[in-house]
Amino acid sequence: MKLELKHSLSVKLLRVVLLAALAVGVVLSCAQILFDASKAHHALNTDAQQILGMFRDPSTQAVYSLDKEMGMQVLEGLFQDQAVRQASIGVPGEPMLAEKSRPLASNSWRWLTDSILGREKTASIRLVGREPYNEYYGDLAITLDTANYGESFIASSVIIFVSGVLRALAMGLVLYLVYHYLLTKPLSRMLDSLTQINPDRPAQYQLPLLKGHERNELGLWINTANQLLASIERNTSLRHEAENSLLRMAQYDFLTGLPNRQQLQDQLDKILTDAGRRQRRVAVLCLGLDDFKGVNEQFSYQSGDQLLLALADRLRAHSGRLGALARLGGDQFALVQADIEQP
Repeated sequence: MKLELKHSLSVKLLRVVLLAALAVGVVLSCAQILFDASKAHHALNTDAQQILGMFRDPSTQAVYSLDKEMGMQVLEGLFQDQAVRQASIGVPGEPMLAEKSRPLASNSWRWLTDSILGREKTASIRLVGREPYNEYYGDLAITLDTANYGESFIASSVIIFVSGVLRALAMGLVLYLVYHYLLTKPLSRMLDSLTQINPDRPAQYQLPLLKGHERNELGLWINTANQLLASIERNTSLRHEAENSLLRMAQYDFLTGLPNRQQLQDQLDKILTDAGRRQRRVAVLCLGLDDFKGVNEQFSYQSGDQLLLALADRLRAHSGRLGALARLGGDQFALVQADIEQP
């Protein structure tokens, strides 16, 4: 019987392994993406604080001297960073010394990144004088557009997701190949070997040991199967011998080995049928020993059995000219003569 491909363990395993690997790859990739989203939030906050720290001193000098032109120069420097969307120098709630803004960057992924990182990030730092007075002059406030951060996040997320899925699928494929080489392929070879076994002589063909699997479960299975096949053949042989013995006991006399009454009846039926077809005569002669009971009583039953055996041998010597010869029981024998011309 040929194994259908769709029922093969290799195909089922490949399907299960690839689905499991795909699920694991997706889960791990999503976890990595969530971690990167947290890192992007942290990077956004860190960059905002670094920008404020870099421009704090010139902003403090500008607001201290109320130099609007200098303030605008500071803002121009801030806007060299593409992430800065809006910036201002001054006291909150009052007219700003300097402020500048530009529209949000256009990005096809903003609908997704804005939901993760937010549309924009606002941060500020207090502008104070030197120690020991620490006079407060105002705030430097900036607003960062998250589009650039979101674009980088999307690019890295796509790479992480695709590479994670491909890596998981590759690992699943490797596991499948290992399983196929170590188990499925040897099982197929074992199946091919099993098909060559003769059911009537199961021990005549031994399953060959697989190279490299002599000491593992497959090797033990093959050795056990070969022992089982040998045991089956021994038991079958013993059963056939017992059946033949029972058949012989049912058809032949146990002592002399001559056909018994039942076997004589079958032979006589065939002889009569053949004689009737050929228009020939058949004679049946019954032979017995005189005073056989006295022989047993005087010389023992063992001597009587020897006498019966001797008589059987003498009758068997003439069986070539007889149609049938049988022991009816006790000291009674029957001889069938076929193809006779006259009584």
